[in-house]
Amino acid sequence: MMLHRLMEQLKNNKKRVFNHAAQIIILLVVIKYFYDMINPIIKVAQYSHPTMDDYWMTTYVHEQWLENHSVLGFIAAAFRYAIGIYKTWDGNFLSMFITSMSPAVFGDYAYSFTFYFMFVTFCTGSLAAMYAILYRRFRMPLINCVSMTMLFIAFFMNFLVNAGEGLYWWPGVANYTLFFGMFMFAHSMFALYWESHRKVFLVVASIFMFLVGLGNPFTSLVSACLCAYEAAFTIYEKRTAKTLNWIPLACAVVGLIIVVAAPGNKSRMPIGHLSVFETIKGCFVDGTKFIKAMNKPPMYFYYGMTAIISFWSFYGCSDGRERKFKLPIPVSVLLLCLYYASFSPTKYTQSGYSGRVLDTNFFVMMTMFTIIIMYLCAWVALWLKGRFNKAAVNYAVGFIAVCTVILSVKTLKKPDYLNTSVASMAAGALQFGTVQEYDRILDERYEELVNSPYWDVYITRAPYVPMFYHDDDSSRQAIADYYRKNVIIAE
Repeated sequence: MMLHRLMEQLKNNKKRVFNHAAQIIILLVVIKYFYDMINPIIKVAQYSHPTMDDYWMTTYVHEQWLENHSVLGFIAAAFRYAIGIYKTWDGNFLSMFITSMSPAVFGDYAYSFTFYFMFVTFCTGSLAAMYAILYRRFRMPLINCVSMTMLFIAFFMNFLVNAGEGLYWWPGVANYTLFFGMFMFAHSMFALYWESHRKVFLVVASIFMFLVGLGNPFTSLVSACLCAYEAAFTIYEKRTAKTLNWIPLACAVVGLIIVVAAPGNKSRMPIGHLSVFETIKGCFVDGTKFIKAMNKPPMYFYYGMTAIISFWSFYGCSDGRERKFKLPIPVSVLLLCLYYASFSPTKYTQSGYSGRVLDTNFFVMMTMFTIIIMYLCAWVALWLKGRFNKAAVNYAVGFIAVCTVILSVKTLKKPDYLNTSVASMAAGALQFGTVQEYDRILDERYEELVNSPYWDVYITRAPYVPMFYHDDDSSRQAIADYYRKNVIIAE
């Protein structure tokens, strides 16, 4: 009897060591891919420069900063500017407030902070979502949660549809990336409240839902709908309307009303433009379209690794963790709402003008497919535990993992990957000196505009900088106001 127990213990220890070794190997592979994809994207960030809306939206705050160099005065100026915009042009109060505090206020050389601000806010929202969904809901081992989170962030940033506006441009970051990260964080906190019933999560979620409402009305609309669903689900489950879930719903609705009722919105919807409801309808219709990058070969690596990590997590889990695995209905609805919340207005006028927006539906499609794959792998793993030889299944999964890594490495050299990969394009720009030339030209322009003793400054249009100057008078005037010079474009 003692010998039998000893053999069982050795067998269990062997399985435990095998599982830990597999998890560590997967983590190392993911770390390597994370570094290879993020490193060139980060390096390019140092060559970022303000452009277009950075000038006219920060001129007032920039002037206040030059006069007193006070942090409080800087914030107060941004607040006054946002109030003026709220009354005359745009009801998105918080996004205008943040946009006016662009790093361009402090000069061109501070603009690289844009990327790092985006990276921190997006990673914070993603980490909160992964923690709430993978660790608290799916009970996935922590080391596998780290692997999934790094893999998720790396592939999102590497296949971002509009990297120029979503990663390196402050108005794009402040209006879309930031609020999408805040949206993720808010509803992750709400999911944690569902899980633990700790009121601190409810308070944090309510605050961020209100802030999201002040910054992006379309994301806020979906946020309010999601809160309404969660309140209704709680009422159905508990058979009573006495629930604290009304609090985040009220916060989301109040923020949405403040933005929608802004006096300045009337100037943005003149005769001949789409109405608010027509715009929302267009967003939902456009939301049914897939991003081409989703079908590219490198994504097979992401989904393959997702399946392997998920399968191993549930196949090797303890009985206690098995019992805790449950269908997270609120999380599933959250993902569906995220898909539509990721679409900002795509058509502002009947003429078909497409607005500059951060296309985050790729991120949401990755999330939805990730959860679907995790569900399938979880149930298959739990089914196989009682019906097949565990050692054979472990070796089979290990073989599949090795094949997945080998095949994915080969796909990274295919044209489909190189044409859609932000990391690949960034590495090429660094290697051939394109981005360095771009930086050199804009640095020269900056020095001429700042240090020239003359009122009239003649600037020659140059390649590599198609977004820096425009032919229209309003763009040129915005640059002139910012630098306090008379800018003349010399052809």
